[in-house]
Amino acid sequence: MFCAKRDILFIGKKVDARAWSRAQKISLETAARALRYRAFAEAMDTFHADALVLAHHGDDQVETMLMRAVRGTVGIGRAGIPVRRPFAGRELVRPLLSQTKRDLERYCAANGIVSRNDPSNQSDVHTRNRFRKYVLLFKSKENPKVHLKFQYESERITEDESLLNDLAKSQLKSVTLKKQKSIYALSIPNLLAVHPALQRRTIHLVLCYLYTNQQLQPMHQPIHIEGLLQFLHAGRSSGNMTLPGGLTASVSYETCMIGFLPTEDEVSKPIKLSIPGQTNCRSGIFEADTLTIDFLKHCATDASCLIFDPEVVSLPLYVRTIRSGDRMRPNGMTGSQKIQRIFINEKVDRNQRKRWPLITDSKGRVLWLPLLKRGIALPSPRTSEKKEYVKLKFIPFSGFGRTQA
Repeated sequence: MFCAKRDILFIGKKVDARAWSRAQKISLETAARALRYRAFAEAMDTFHADALVLAHHGDDQVETMLMRAVRGTVGIGRAGIPVRRPFAGRELVRPLLSQTKRDLERYCAANGIVSRNDPSNQSDVHTRNRFRKYVLLFKSKENPKVHLKFQYESERITEDESLLNDLAKSQLKSVTLKKQKSIYALSIPNLLAVHPALQRRTIHLVLCYLYTNQQLQPMHQPIHIEGLLQFLHAGRSSGNMTLPGGLTASVSYETCMIGFLPTEDEVSKPIKLSIPGQTNCRSGIFEADTLTIDFLKHCATDASCLIFDPEVVSLPLYVRTIRSGDRMRPNGMTGSQKIQRIFINEKVDRNQRKRWPLITDSKGRVLWLPLLKRGIALPSPRTSEKKEYVKLKFIPFSGFGRTQA
């Protein structure tokens, strides 16, 4: 009726918040809000609207900030309801945050507008209603302009958080050792050298990045960030910490690796090498070529290459990662050596050991640790021989972290 008298376009839509709440296993309030904003976005698309204007008022702001304070919200969430923010590719605006509900009721009465009241607002079942009836009422009696004080605080928090967030982004660059879609490697000494306030925000940025890349809503709480910082400050040379949603933080010496790390079974599964040809593994590419004796004489080799006589190894060859008990006999040694000991001697990062490729023959004998140790000698053929040899070259991916011995 109100819209019809004033020739205002009206769109009405009913949604089943209770059913959505049960289906998504979320509170009724959260479900209602999600469906409400979905309807707003659909209406904006239908009419190509540039902005959505909502009627949240000062009382809503005070209630929101109080509830979040009691809940223990940190960061920008403490600022409550923003005056404007991006929404559905456009903008959401709330021009009434400086007015109380009572102000708006007086305006309606003065202009002959009949206000609408939701009966559910009287129920103590909902958290917001309890804050409105008992906490906000007390604060408003103490200071009738409390909503303006809270709005001022909201705007200051927003500005402060914007500055701190920019500083944290800058610091993140200086502490990042490696960044991939599902893994972030941080320098522990560099991270712990910055101000504690920026340490927390830097970790928050990392966790948000990792969750978002997996199409997940960030699952961490302040307690997880504090727990991770305590873990790093403990100064342990190695260890793991579990975070929500399958995230793991793993410490090795001065590096903290945070990410969705593959399981041991996923990492160690053997991949058959194509000879000749290319074979991809988690850490890089293996290129295999055949050589005649003439090419072999002039072939330069380094730690990224292995040349061998295919008649003296058990084909096919495989690439995999370390398994418990793995050993090899490095070139020039009479006895075998544990792969784990080679990694320690070569100062290979504990997290990187799990991804380091090993080349084995069909019987499981380790022939080569690329960039580190060979288990077979370079062939020394006689000039008269006409046989072919195989040259394997390892090309690490940019995120592998080590490109030469």
